[in-house]
This record gives sequence, structure tokens and C-alpha cells, in this order.
Amino acid sequence: MNFKLRPLIGFVLAAHRGSFSSAANELAMTQPAFSQMIQGLEATLGVRLFERTTRQITLSEPGRQLLTMVERPLDDLENAWAYIRDITAGRRGHIVFSVLPTIAFGLATTTLAQFRVNYPGVTARLIENQGWNITSQVLSREVDFGIGTLDSNQPELVFRELLHDEVMAVVPSSHPLARRKQISWKNLASEPLILLPRQSNVRFIVESSFAGWGIRIEPAYEVANMVTALGMIRAGLGVTFLPRLVMSEMNMKDVTPLRMRDPQPARTIGVITCVNRELSAAASAYVDLLFEQVKKGSHAAL
Repeated sequence: MNFKLRPLIGFVLAAHRGSFSSAANELAMTQPAFSQMIQGLEATLGVRLFERTTRQITLSEPGRQLLTMVERPLDDLENAWAYIRDITAGRRGHIVFSVLPTIAFGLATTTLAQFRVNYPGVTARLIENQGWNITSQVLSREVDFGIGTLDSNQPELVFRELLHDEVMAVVPSSHPLARRKQISWKNLASEPLILLPRQSNVRFIVESSFAGWGIRIEPAYEVANMVTALGMIRAGLGVTFLPRLVMSEMNMKDVTPLRMRDPQPARTIGVITCVNRELSAAASAYVDLLFEQVKKGSHAAL
């Protein structure tokens, strides 16, 4: 038997209101049209659902049985529609994204905190990863989007530029070079270098910049994170290179950042998505908030 949803909703409303006119108003229908719709439902079922008088309507016994059977499913359906509308509007849902550690350290985290305030019904998962892993996760759809760099043109991916981030040398504040405003790559050729892993895009930029001067480098120390690198610098063990973006979030006591020249290294950070995959409303809301945070200036390129 083919039931239409609207007559069932009208039936439940009339049963609760005890009035066809009240139920008709709620459905934005005229009373004659509503009465005709209920009569059609009764004809389909082959039973009278209401006992009618000139002053009131009451449920018949078949009507009471039908109300018991359809009321809960209709409520569940309404809840399902409300849930889907919330997902479509970005008020509910789940997002997962992959991000460079140097971006997760400040910008992505502060954006996430604001996102949770704005969209408390959405759960979000942030995964720290290196650049090549981020693009791989986006392509395999393990994540909704990535935040990082894209070193080569990949037609399967879309890259929305977010900001430029300068890479700077960091030396002990007692180092003779610390008095300079700018230094060259040759100034650091003989210094013990404390570098991030080879998978790091900062490491790639540093090695490429030295190679431009014909200098092949081998780090004295290779560390997994920037906090360790800064601790080693304070201990006088060498120099390192860090993105300027993270320095406001780091303990820069007793260390001095220096700008490099010839070339002045920088990386372009952006949002990475699949070309044939549209972001959900919740994911789009996070990305929009990310761009807003950069536009405010607190995380803009320096």
C-alpha cells in the first residue's frame, strides 16, 4: 500500500489538536482541502479514523491504533530531517584534517578553538603530518583537507593560498652573528646545524638554499621538533632554521632570529583539497574561519 507522508502528518496533527481547522492552519492548508486529504487517507485505509460531530472530532478505535503505530516513526523521521539539515548548514557533523606541525602549533589550533565555540555540534580531528603525507592523505580521502605546502603541480589537487611564511635562522643571543640584522648562507656554512627531519619542508628549503651556493650540508644534530632545537641552541650547540610564523608561540629566550638573504627563504602555506571532492558545510566553515584568522593579521605573513 502506498502511503503519502503529508496525510499521515495531518492525521497526527488533527488527533493532537482535536480540530481539523487547527491542523489545517499548521500545514498552511484550507480546512476543506485538509478534510479532503483526511478523507482520502480514510478511503485508502478503508476505515474511519475520526468520529465527527458539528462541534468536535474524536479518534475512532482504528484511528487510535493508527496513531500509536505512526507517531513514533514520524517523530524519528522529523528528527532525521532536522539532523540532515543541521549537517547541511554546518551545525552538526565531523571533520578531519591534516596539517603541518608548524601550522598546528599556532594558527590551526587557535582557529580550532574558535571553531568549537562557533560550531559546538561539530566534532573535529586534527592530525599533524609532514607535507608529502598530507597530500597523500587528501588524495586517499583519509582527511577532508590538508593545510600545508604543495611543492609540485598535482592536477588531482586544489591549492588555495593562505599565507607566505619566511624561514629564518636562529642563533644563540651570545653568538657574534646575533648582532647582525641579516646574514648570508655562507655565514652559516661552517656552523653546527640543528635541523628538523628530512621530511620537513623547512629542511628542504634550507638544503636547497645552501645548495644554491654550492654548499652541501650535513646536520650536526637532527631533531624531531622545534622545542628541542631551541633548547640545543640555548645550550650553545649550534644554529637552526624555523618558520617565522611559529616564533610568537615559542620560548625565544636567549636566542635571536636572523633574516637570510640571497635567497630569502619562504614557503607558501595553503589549504589542499581534492579537485573532485566538495567540502562539507562544516569543513568549509573551518576553512573560512582559517582565512578570517589570517586576514585579522595575527597570523599573516611577516
